[in-house]
Amino acid sequence: MALLSTSPHPLPPNQPPPGYAWEERDMSVLSTTTAFNTRIDQRDTFLGEPRCIICGSANPLVLQHCQIIRELEPETWSDLKARGWIPLQNKAHPRHEPRNGLLMCSNHHLLFDGYAFFIRFLPDVRKFVLVNYSNEPTLQQFHGKAIALDIRDRYAPFASLFILHEMRVRGFNPFEPIEPAIPDDGPWQDWILSDSVFDNASGSFKRDSLPDNRNNGNNGFSGQSQLQFLPTTTSTGDASSGGRRVTMNADVIAEILAATRAMP
Repeated sequence: MALLSTSPHPLPPNQPPPGYAWEERDMSVLSTTTAFNTRIDQRDTFLGEPRCIICGSANPLVLQHCQIIRELEPETWSDLKARGWIPLQNKAHPRHEPRNGLLMCSNHHLLFDGYAFFIRFLPDVRKFVLVNYSNEPTLQQFHGKAIALDIRDRYAPFASLFILHEMRVRGFNPFEPIEPAIPDDGPWQDWILSDSVFDNASGSFKRDSLPDNRNNGNNGFSGQSQLQFLPTTTSTGDASSGGRRVTMNADVIAEILAATRAMP
């Protein structure tokens, strides 16, 4: 009978034998990564379930944490701090800052990272709107509609970060219209309305689970009440169609930066 292998003696001082040590990873990195994921999961929870902020999918098998500024871009992150686009007291690395993160299904995560669409914050209606800049057919139903983010949330993504992502989307799709048209008021995504995850009275999303009688129709969210909630805006696009054009210039950037600096 073969003898069982044993660890060599003497053991290394103050540590386990080779092969039994914790993987080469700093514990502080683990804790900050866990905090990143936890904060995003808590923020992007609706009616008690984490969901894709684009399509509302609650399937845990497809939900993923997405970074606006990717973890391989620490220099970009530092440059944004130096320019005053994000607060200096933010996390030192983009991978650890929850305000650089989003919860998406795998499909929309892939399309976001592949520069098929961008997210534009509209200061006048205080909404984050999806713009299908590449004219991807599967994104057309989401185009021009507000996604499930609240600018007033303590851990809402910094609106300024989406400017960089938008510029990259435009660069990857150079032959698309420079000023795509979207609805003027930024209506909510269909699932936000159909699942009644937005509280019109408080003007905020419903994060907690509802009682078992949630389908009795008493907490429904009608399209009429949604229209009443939206502030009156002036169209910056084709007035005859009631829409606006998504422009990118110094004034737009300044307005979004001002909104970012006013975030909680």
